[in-house]
Amino acid sequence: MKKFFSVFTLICVLALTGVPFAATTQAASPQAGKPVQDKPEKTVDRVTTVSVSLEGTDSIGARLGTRLKERFNQSSLFTLNDDEEKDIPKLYVMVSTQPEFAGRPAVGSVYSVCWVFKQGRGYLGYLLARDLGTVSVEDVEGLVDKLVERTDGIAAKYSSLWK
Repeated sequence: MKKFFSVFTLICVLALTGVPFAATTQAASPQAGKPVQDKPEKTVDRVTTVSVSLEGTDSIGARLGTRLKERFNQSSLFTLNDDEEKDIPKLYVMVSTQPEFAGRPAVGSVYSVCWVFKQGRGYLGYLLARDLGTVSVEDVEGLVDKLVERTDGIAAKYSSLWK
Protein backbone atom coordinates (compact mmCIF):
# COMPACT_ATOMS: atom_id res chain seq x y z
CA MET A 1 0.00 0.00 0.00
CA LYS A 2 2.91 2.28 0.73
CA LYS A 3 4.22 1.71 -2.81
CA PHE A 4 0.85 2.66 -4.28
CA PHE A 5 0.79 5.96 -2.40
CA SER A 6 4.33 6.85 -3.46
CA VAL A 7 3.49 6.27 -7.16
CA PHE A 8 0.22 8.19 -6.78
CA THR A 9 2.05 11.06 -5.11
CA LEU A 10 4.64 11.18 -7.92
CA ILE A 11 1.90 11.36 -10.58
CA CYS A 12 0.12 14.14 -8.68
CA VAL A 13 3.33 16.15 -8.34
CA LEU A 14 4.03 15.83 -12.08
CA ALA A 15 0.48 16.85 -12.90
CA LEU A 16 0.66 19.90 -10.61
CA THR A 17 4.02 21.07 -11.99
CA GLY A 18 2.66 21.12 -15.54
CA VAL A 19 4.91 18.46 -17.07
CA PRO A 20 2.89 16.91 -19.88
CA PHE A 21 3.03 13.14 -19.50
CA ALA A 22 1.93 12.41 -23.09
CA ALA A 23 4.78 14.50 -24.53
CA THR A 24 7.39 12.40 -22.74
CA THR A 25 5.94 9.18 -24.11
CA GLN A 26 5.74 10.55 -27.68
CA ALA A 27 9.41 11.47 -27.73
CA ALA A 28 10.36 7.84 -27.17
CA SER A 29 8.35 6.55 -30.14
CA PRO A 30 9.79 6.97 -33.65
CA GLN A 31 8.18 9.58 -35.87
CA ALA A 32 6.29 8.33 -38.88
CA GLY A 33 7.56 10.26 -41.89
CA LYS A 34 6.79 10.20 -45.57
CA PRO A 35 8.12 6.99 -47.17
CA VAL A 36 11.05 7.38 -49.53
CA GLN A 37 10.33 6.49 -53.16
CA ASP A 38 12.29 3.71 -54.81
CA LYS A 39 12.47 5.49 -58.16
CA PRO A 40 13.73 9.06 -58.35
CA GLU A 41 11.50 11.68 -59.89
CA LYS A 42 12.39 13.04 -63.30
CA THR A 43 13.96 16.46 -63.21
CA VAL A 44 14.65 18.88 -66.00
CA ASP A 45 18.22 19.69 -64.93
CA ARG A 46 19.42 16.09 -65.40
CA VAL A 47 21.10 15.61 -68.79
CA THR A 48 23.11 12.44 -69.35
CA THR A 49 25.79 12.06 -72.01
CA VAL A 50 25.08 8.84 -73.90
CA SER A 51 27.07 7.04 -76.56
CA VAL A 52 25.46 4.31 -78.67
CA SER A 53 27.60 1.68 -80.35
CA LEU A 54 26.16 -0.91 -82.72
CA GLU A 55 27.72 -4.21 -83.68
CA GLY A 56 26.04 -6.40 -86.29
CA THR A 57 25.31 -6.57 -90.00
CA ASP A 58 21.60 -7.41 -90.18
CA SER A 59 19.04 -4.86 -91.38
CA ILE A 60 16.74 -5.06 -88.34
CA GLY A 61 19.68 -4.47 -85.99
CA ALA A 62 20.81 -1.49 -88.07
CA ARG A 63 17.28 -0.06 -87.88
CA LEU A 64 17.25 -0.62 -84.10
CA GLY A 65 20.57 1.18 -83.63
CA THR A 66 19.57 4.08 -85.89
CA ARG A 67 16.19 4.58 -84.18
CA LEU A 68 17.86 4.40 -80.76
CA LYS A 69 20.33 7.15 -81.72
CA GLU A 70 17.53 9.27 -83.16
CA ARG A 71 15.45 8.94 -79.99
CA PHE A 72 18.39 9.87 -77.73
CA ASN A 73 19.13 12.84 -80.00
CA GLN A 74 15.51 14.06 -79.73
CA SER A 75 15.29 13.60 -75.95
CA SER A 76 15.79 16.46 -73.52
CA LEU A 77 17.20 14.04 -70.91
CA PHE A 78 20.14 12.85 -73.01
CA THR A 79 22.99 14.28 -75.05
CA LEU A 80 24.10 11.93 -77.79
CA ASN A 81 27.88 11.92 -78.07
CA ASP A 82 29.73 9.40 -80.22
CA ASP A 83 33.00 11.33 -80.17
CA GLU A 84 35.56 8.92 -78.69
CA GLU A 85 38.21 11.66 -78.51
CA LYS A 86 36.48 13.51 -75.69
CA ASP A 87 37.66 12.20 -72.35
CA ILE A 88 34.43 12.71 -70.40
CA PRO A 89 32.42 10.26 -68.28
CA LYS A 90 29.47 8.86 -70.16
CA LEU A 91 26.94 6.10 -70.33
CA TYR A 92 27.52 3.66 -73.19
CA VAL A 93 24.61 1.74 -74.68
CA MET A 94 26.21 -1.16 -76.53
CA VAL A 95 23.89 -2.95 -78.95
CA SER A 96 24.87 -6.20 -80.64
CA THR A 97 22.54 -7.87 -83.15
CA GLN A 98 22.53 -10.78 -85.58
CA PRO A 99 19.86 -12.40 -87.73
CA GLU A 100 17.66 -14.91 -85.95
CA PHE A 101 17.61 -17.10 -89.08
CA ALA A 102 20.69 -16.76 -91.29
CA GLY A 103 18.81 -17.76 -94.46
CA ARG A 104 16.00 -15.25 -93.86
CA PRO A 105 17.49 -12.07 -92.31
CA ALA A 106 14.27 -10.03 -92.56
CA VAL A 107 12.28 -12.39 -90.28
CA GLY A 108 13.82 -11.38 -86.98
CA SER A 109 16.94 -10.40 -85.12
CA VAL A 110 18.53 -11.44 -81.85
CA TYR A 111 19.78 -8.48 -79.83
CA SER A 112 21.92 -7.92 -76.77
CA VAL A 113 22.11 -4.55 -75.02
CA CYS A 114 24.64 -3.64 -72.32
CA TRP A 115 24.67 -0.39 -70.36
CA VAL A 116 28.24 0.46 -69.40
CA PHE A 117 29.66 3.47 -67.55
CA LYS A 118 33.12 4.65 -68.55
CA GLN A 119 35.04 7.37 -66.75
CA GLY A 120 36.85 8.27 -69.97
CA ARG A 121 39.16 6.90 -72.61
CA GLY A 122 41.61 4.36 -71.21
CA TYR A 123 39.51 3.54 -68.12
CA LEU A 124 37.86 0.24 -67.35
CA GLY A 125 34.11 0.30 -67.92
CA TYR A 126 31.52 -0.80 -65.35
CA LEU A 127 28.62 -2.99 -66.46
CA LEU A 128 25.44 -1.42 -65.07
CA ALA A 129 22.76 -3.60 -66.71
CA ARG A 130 22.08 -5.87 -69.68
CA ASP A 131 19.15 -7.07 -71.77
CA LEU A 132 18.73 -9.86 -74.32
CA GLY A 133 15.90 -10.80 -76.66
CA THR A 134 14.52 -11.07 -80.15
CA VAL A 135 12.93 -8.38 -82.27
CA SER A 136 11.05 -8.26 -85.56
CA VAL A 137 10.57 -5.35 -87.93
CA GLU A 138 7.17 -4.55 -86.41
CA ASP A 139 8.53 -4.52 -82.84
CA VAL A 140 11.49 -2.14 -83.35
CA GLU A 141 9.64 1.01 -82.21
CA GLY A 142 8.32 -0.64 -79.05
CA LEU A 143 11.78 -1.98 -78.23
CA VAL A 144 13.33 1.46 -78.76
CA ASP A 145 10.80 2.95 -76.32
CA LYS A 146 11.60 0.24 -73.78
CA LEU A 147 15.37 0.73 -74.14
CA VAL A 148 15.16 4.52 -73.81
CA GLU A 149 12.98 4.20 -70.71
CA ARG A 150 15.38 1.67 -69.19
CA THR A 151 18.33 3.94 -70.02
CA ASP A 152 16.55 6.79 -68.25
CA GLY A 153 16.07 4.63 -65.16
CA ILE A 154 19.71 3.53 -65.20
CA ALA A 155 20.88 7.13 -65.67
CA ALA A 156 18.78 8.27 -62.71
CA LYS A 157 19.95 5.39 -60.53
CA TYR A 158 23.67 5.77 -61.25
CA SER A 159 23.83 9.54 -61.87
CA SER A 160 26.18 10.00 -58.94
CA LEU A 161 28.92 8.27 -60.96
CA TRP A 162 29.31 11.04 -63.52
CA LYS A 163 28.46 14.13 -61.50
